[in-house]
Amino acid sequence: MKNAKNGRTLNAEVYAQLRAQILTGQFMPRQRLKVSQLSEQHGVSLNVVREALNRLAGEQLVELQPQFGFAVRGLSAEDLVDLFEQRGVVESLALRQSIARGDLNWQSDVVAAHHRLGGTAVVSPDDPQKLNPEWLARHEEFNLVMMRACGSPRLLQIVRQLAEASAIYQRALLPLAAVAAELETEHDDLLQRILDGDADGAVRVLLKHMEQTRDAMLPFLVQQEVAGQA
Repeated sequence: MKNAKNGRTLNAEVYAQLRAQILTGQFMPRQRLKVSQLSEQHGVSLNVVREALNRLAGEQLVELQPQFGFAVRGLSAEDLVDLFEQRGVVESLALRQSIARGDLNWQSDVVAAHHRLGGTAVVSPDDPQKLNPEWLARHEEFNLVMMRACGSPRLLQIVRQLAEASAIYQRALLPLAAVAAELETEHDDLLQRILDGDADGAVRVLLKHMEQTRDAMLPFLVQQEVAGQA
């Protein structure tokens, strides 16, 4: 692997692989990330792994703890509340701008993303208590497509970063599956508001949906914090 690729490409690939493993739940919150072990697994130098982990720390996906090393960032009720508050601010702005600027092609993309989401089972086929990873990916896609016509790459970058952080919570708080199924009907209302050009109504539905999702996760997270597992 080392001989086949230049240093810059190698660094980017290791960073992308580690990032994907965190976002998809292959590495759990607070799990220690041993540089030597990751170096061996990926067939790269220690420096390449450290560079990737430092970059992920800059994105607040990884923490560098004194005398402990790198670990996946932990979850907390305080962070969850802050995360969803900031998502509400950022996504409200992005959605308003998208509705104001979006054309027929954008509307078609939103409809298509909604259709794919609606056609995907919420509950995992392997465990009825868990979210279906494919549904969560479709949910993230629908959310991002709604914001895509906002006209600001920087705003979209922030939307994407906060959405990815939220997905970590949703994947970790597995009992949310049943609640997610109940919230799914709100996507229909949100789509209709978008197609009607009703920015105020769409934002109200979006914020309500986010508030309910947050409130559904909080009890499970508080229980884990009390038990010292978060």
